[in-house]
Amino acid sequence: MLQTFTLTTATLKEDSDLMNPRNSNTGFTIIELIVVIALLGIIATIVVPNLDNFSPRYKLRSAARTVGQTVAWARSLGGGIGREYVIRYRLEEDTIEILLPPEEDEDPNMDFDSRESLGAETLPNGVEITRIVQPDGSRDDYGVVDLVLDKYGSSGSHIAILKNEDDQSIAVYFQAILGTTDYLAGEDAEFPQW
Repeated sequence: MLQTFTLTTATLKEDSDLMNPRNSNTGFTIIELIVVIALLGIIATIVVPNLDNFSPRYKLRSAARTVGQTVAWARSLGGGIGREYVIRYRLEEDTIEILLPPEEDEDPNMDFDSRESLGAETLPNGVEITRIVQPDGSRDDYGVVDLVLDKYGSSGSHIAILKNEDDQSIAVYFQAILGTTDYLAGEDAEFPQW
């Protein structure tokens, strides 16, 4: 028995579509791939910073970074503009804020309480500012502590000691003249004695 096959133009066209990769409907376009990567990036920027709050140790580190960055920002503002800024710690509220210098038409010796603030940075729940140590050895364990960062960058050195609910602590050591911030372990951090 002999079978005959009839090839039509439609059959040839279907076969050629299978052989040509440009006509395939499988896979991703570059646009689809870019969209997926962009969405993953957006999700990562939302999720990763919030991972600090899963562990008391990470909350403590995050709070120390907040303090260090706020002080460094205030110093750079003062040096860039040539005016004094004030760092204010409220130990009972566990906040740090930057107080702006008086305006040109205001009293240059304006009381700190009358100055405008850039807004308080509140530390994460479970982290507290336990002490501020100043270069002369004085310690502030409560209340409001104001530290002046002068326009020359020569004042404002201090150590802020932070503690979490597991009694772990980090000392944020700011050296005004160098403009550096170091992070030290322990709540007994002291200024180096030369």
